This record gives sequence, C-alpha cells and structure tokens, in this order.
Amino acid sequence: MAVARPLPVGQLETRLVACDLDGTLLDPTGSVRPAVRAAVAAVRAAGVRVVIATGRSGWAVAEVARTLGLPGRHIVMNGGAYMSPLTGRVTWARRLTGETVRDALAFARGLGAVPLLGFTDTHVCARAGRRSAAMPEFVTDTHLRIVESLADYADRGPVRVYVPTLASEHARAVAEAREWFEGRASIVYGDETGFEVMALGTNKGEALRAVAASMGLTRADVAAMGDGPNDREMLAWAGRSAALVPAPEAPVVRGRVLAEATVVAPSCARDGAIDALRSFFPGLDGLEPRLRSAERPRVEARSRVPARRPGVANESAA
Repeated sequence: MAVARPLPVGQLETRLVACDLDGTLLDPTGSVRPAVRAAVAAVRAAGVRVVIATGRSGWAVAEVARTLGLPGRHIVMNGGAYMSPLTGRVTWARRLTGETVRDALAFARGLGAVPLLGFTDTHVCARAGRRSAAMPEFVTDTHLRIVESLADYADRGPVRVYVPTLASEHARAVAEAREWFEGRASIVYGDETGFEVMALGTNKGEALRAVAASMGLTRADVAAMGDGPNDREMLAWAGRSAALVPAPEAPVVRGRVLAEATVVAPSCARDGAIDALRSFFPGLDGLEPRLRSAERPRVEARSRVPARRPGVANESAA
C-alpha cells in the first residue's frame, strides 16, 4: 500500500464509507443503536456505498449487516477477505501458504499457545487444544471444526492463524512474532487476548483500496471510521477518516490512539459514529445531533500522520 498523505478537503467528494464494527458502529454492548442505524440509512439514501470493515469472520457479521440494511459484500477478517456475510460467497481472500501456516503453528507451540486456523467459513482447532484450553469468545460451536491435527489443514488455504496470549505476555509475543515473520507475514491484533498471522501486507487499508479500485474510485472518494489499532491503515488511506475514542469501559490496548485519522469523534457509547458521518457529510438530512450541542463532545479536527509501510502499523498496534 502506497504511503497516504492528507488530501485538501476541497478535493473530496465521498462516495464510499468503510465502517469498523466493534467500538464504532456497535455500542459497548455490541448492539446497533436506532440512531446509528438511521444515520447509516441516511447516508445510503444519499447514494453512498457503506461497507463494513471488521476483524470479525463473515458469519459473525451477518446479523449486523441485516440490521443495518447492508446486504452486499464486506471486508472481514481484518482485510483478509471480501465477501457477502449473508450468502457466504467470497469475492476474494488473501490466503496463507502451507509453509507459512506450518511455521505459525511451530511458533505457537514455542509460546505454549493453542492456535486456531481461520477459514472464510469456519474455525479449525486441534482436538487436544480443544480439551486443554478455553476457546476465545469469538469462536462459536456452530463454526468450529475439531480435528486431529492442524497441520493436516495447512495447505487448505486458511486466511489467518490465531494465536491466543495472556495480556501480560501479549507485547512480548507480538514483538517476537514480528521478528520471526518479518518479510513473510503480517501480524495483526485488535486486543491483547491474542494476535493473527496473516498473508504479508494484509490489513483493512489494503482491502479498502482494492474495494475502491474495483468500483473505479480513488482514496479521494473514500471515507472511513474506526476505533482500534487494526484500523490504522484504513484510516490513513481514506481521503477522510474519523477515529472514535475508546468507550470509558473499554480495555486499554497499547497503540490504540489513532494518529492517522483526520478527525477524532466521541466513543461508541456516545454514538460517535453519527458524529463521524456528520463530519464526512455536513448538512446531510438524517444526521442531526440527538443531543443539544452543549451536551455533545466536540469533534476534533486534526492533521494526519502519513501511513506506515504495509503491515507495520497494525503489527505494532492492533
């Protein structure tokens, strides 16, 4: 992904908006609030394409996509795939080579971690691992396959290898993984419960660039919003971008501050997604503030730090 630099506002006419889910469109309980749903509908009614860009797997996006009235294709798995959560149809996926998967499994063993393989339609866990460790909260039994050996699935094209960690050991494990896989894979994480080994250069920003290009759009036509370090490249690449501050009850994640955004909006607990959309589309009907102006935090405009080279920002932050 090329280095992104801020664009003059006068050159921008947004036609595509990419939105993170957790901590952005979803409130702290993981729900879509009616006001946010109405704001997204207003943007769509204006002829703007809205695409979800999330670290979740496709099946975990389906209900939210229905609620928001977004039946099309979305960026899932931290930029690892572009697919329809409702039909399961995959337009493209950035799959790992068998060699990289086997290397990632060996790395996880060295940490004493119980890894998972993430495919576009399921998670795969070794039987011994299923007995010896609790599954991460994002894993559901309806999309979990228990097998005798993950190595048998290394050549079947997983999109990511998830390696769980303790929060106290997370920074060290990520630093070691970055060194181990330098030049061969990207290390991505959204919190301190683990990290993902993904194909080199995989991130939401590169995925958004590819989606925009398929629509004949450039970054000047694109806006994005997010709240976590795994949103860095996406916010840096988009012509306009908004970073939502963490909700008061959100866990602290190192590297969470998003210097790449052009504006900073309130947290999802204060419906910051509406403020973000209003900054992209000033004066658009349906984006009126729900609270009196004196009660709402200001949306802070800021300069933007150029994007780092592909994979670096989300490897060092989340």
